[in-house]
Amino acid sequence: MKAPFSQFSNADLDNLREKANAAIAHKEAQSKGQREAKQKLAEERRQEKARRRRRARAKADFAYFCETYMPHAFTCEAAPYQKALSRIVASRVMRKRDMKLFKKLIYPINHGSIVMPERAQFNGILDLEPRDHGKTTRNVKALPMWLLLNYPEQYIIIGGASSAAAKKNIMAIRNELETNQLIIDDYGEQKVHGNTWTQKQLVLANGNAIEGVGRGQSIRGTTHGFLRPSACILDDVITELEKNNKEIRDKCEDWFDSVILPLGKGMLIVVANTIMHHDDLPSRLLARIREGLLPNWLGLVFSALTPTGQSLFPSRWPLADLYELRRIMRKVWWAEYMNMPRSRKEQDFKPEYFKHYQLSDLDIRDIDIMMAVDPATGMETGDYSAIGVVGRHRITLVDYVLFCNGWHESDLTFAKRIVEVYMWVKNTFNKPPKKILFEEVAFQKIYKNSVIRFAKGYGVRLPITGYKPSGNKKLRIKSLSPDVESGGVQFLEDQVLLKSQLEEFPRGHDDCPDVIEMCVSEFETKQFVGSATPNVVKKMKSAAQRLARIGGGARGRM
Repeated sequence: MKAPFSQFSNADLDNLREKANAAIAHKEAQSKGQREAKQKLAEERRQEKARRRRRARAKADFAYFCETYMPHAFTCEAAPYQKALSRIVASRVMRKRDMKLFKKLIYPINHGSIVMPERAQFNGILDLEPRDHGKTTRNVKALPMWLLLNYPEQYIIIGGASSAAAKKNIMAIRNELETNQLIIDDYGEQKVHGNTWTQKQLVLANGNAIEGVGRGQSIRGTTHGFLRPSACILDDVITELEKNNKEIRDKCEDWFDSVILPLGKGMLIVVANTIMHHDDLPSRLLARIREGLLPNWLGLVFSALTPTGQSLFPSRWPLADLYELRRIMRKVWWAEYMNMPRSRKEQDFKPEYFKHYQLSDLDIRDIDIMMAVDPATGMETGDYSAIGVVGRHRITLVDYVLFCNGWHESDLTFAKRIVEVYMWVKNTFNKPPKKILFEEVAFQKIYKNSVIRFAKGYGVRLPITGYKPSGNKKLRIKSLSPDVESGGVQFLEDQVLLKSQLEEFPRGHDDCPDVIEMCVSEFETKQFVGSATPNVVKKMKSAAQRLARIGGGARGRM
């Protein structure tokens, strides 16, 4: 029997092999192409499923939309208050747990505007946050995009202090829609032929629109097609240069009442601001919410430091950074970061009140010295541990602040510092303080043994005296104001912390003013001039004050 293919020549066999290999290669290529096509289709389906899942979650969760589609804008971990705000803005309702959170983070004086809506939903939200806490990014950039991309029939108005400010916000949104690849992948291209796409107005592919307006601009009856505005977001509608102009403040409120409020039935209004003046639009709206004149409105006034002394936005502003900022900004801190602006009329201690002296000008032989200590009772409130040293002139009765400062430090470190300051006074002025005043409870509980132990190391015995303050601390400190204004209490130039706390009083920390008041009060009630009684001393001091007011500082020259 002949072998198979024996009748074929070698050339024929080569041809057969080539045809067979080609057929096998073709079949393998077809299989690979089919596999790749199937894999591509499966990947497209997987991506589409992921897109649908992202869009569904983003529609239900505004905070998720911010974190997912704008991570470059939301670089810090969201604070609890920001998550709660996002829920309220998205749903227009406030849960009880969110109300409880807000009352924990907001000072009690502002709890009157944290109210549930009379109807099912809020008509307006007054969101007053400190500077650099993300209110503009969240409310003016992310919120409009979230509404425009996820909900039908949206026509959104964004208002600013001027048309230029409004255009800037519109351009920021436009840039995101044009360049944010994840938004383009999930929601598609929004700039389509024939739609308005300018610096002032954008019309998206889904028909939704957004428009920017400046304060005072007439937009009465504005519509997009048949749509009335569904949301209006106002951001910083008054500038730093305009805040002190009452006429502008009045016109701003008139514009809000006559133009913004009637724009659309059922429209959500969000006013995102920092309080710049105690009588600006946000302050007036806040008062109206408290008085029930803006029903179905929620007013939230946040401060960078909460009532418990914690950071409102810790991932962005750690406590140490806030303390440093507070020292730098002084009274501006209260407006920009605490939402507690104060008029000059309300200040008990104005900067021009402070009279300064030089240590070299004092004849220490005519001066009695008193020292007071106010230890911080807990670091959670951010209080300072303060030491004050005051010298009173026996003839003129002028009180000279010889030393005053405050520290954030441990109990043991502060106990050692007390001894060091006492020794500094003794060595510098060749006489020790007559007394070292401590509030009795704090002293007995924390410092007595530690201070005595450190004092023994220096070989000294401290004249420690328990001190029981009489009356309200705020009133006691405020009573220093006439003396400070008349020059009856004088300061050194470098006593910055003391003077800043006096300027901020009664807001903020008052540890340094407290120790100065302790010294002055002890002089008033316990010290004597010759054989004079305390009442005579007070009369002498009052006479000296009157003389100083009449004679332009005669008391200081006596």
